[in-house]
Amino acid sequence: MASPTRSPSDSPPLRLRRSDERGFTDMGWTDNWMTFSFADYHDPDWMHFGPLRVMVENHIQPHEGFSAHPHRDAEILTYVSSGTLTHGDDQGHEAGISAGEMQLISAGSEGMVHSEENHHDVVEHNYQMWLIPDRAGTDFAYHERGFSPDERQGQFRCYVAPYTSETAGPDGPMPVNTDAYVYAGLFEAGDRVEHALARNRGAWVQVVEGEVEVAGVTLQSGDGAGIADTDALHFAFGAETEALLFDLGMDVPLLWT
Repeated sequence: MASPTRSPSDSPPLRLRRSDERGFTDMGWTDNWMTFSFADYHDPDWMHFGPLRVMVENHIQPHEGFSAHPHRDAEILTYVSSGTLTHGDDQGHEAGISAGEMQLISAGSEGMVHSEENHHDVVEHNYQMWLIPDRAGTDFAYHERGFSPDERQGQFRCYVAPYTSETAGPDGPMPVNTDAYVYAGLFEAGDRVEHALARNRGAWVQVVEGEVEVAGVTLQSGDGAGIADTDALHFAFGAETEALLFDLGMDVPLLWT
């Protein structure tokens, strides 16, 4: 594995990724919409945004799923919007991740093997995101965090924080091996929310369902935007909306890209 490189801190102020411009594959039992280059989809203009390397929207058909497969040196987040995703791994973890819950797997430098399957009679809808670790030699770790609809309503709730953060841990956000905070929220039409950004930080906004105006653009279901060079994000929601927000260090070391 190569030595960590630096994520460029001079990203353009806005990177807009419309839903229908993403990479797409239809495997019959699942469709996959890819914001960044992933697997057989490659676009040199869309490799990563800071440490955010993978953003894939999946709809998994009933009683289908991804059989056992390996990962290493990746911080793997899975957020379930609807349905239940059943996870099993070679480290002894088995769990069902349901709507409003997020799973974080630090695959570790020695790697791990897991499966992700929909054991139920309805389509499961999730976003899987990978963050690039900021260093080599990390250990495997497994976490889950969830908030009820009432707890997410009208605000972005923090699911993930950097491992160096004093707030990360068993009673707070899940600790991730890079400089990233990850939030999710539910909003009504007319809601307005502000999120402050510190110096040398950027944000990725991903609309799961709904509509929001931020940074002068309107984002709808499946749209995403990377925003830098600002000290605050001002969200104005135009419909009932579910959204993800990534607050990212833009000059952190990247173990790989």
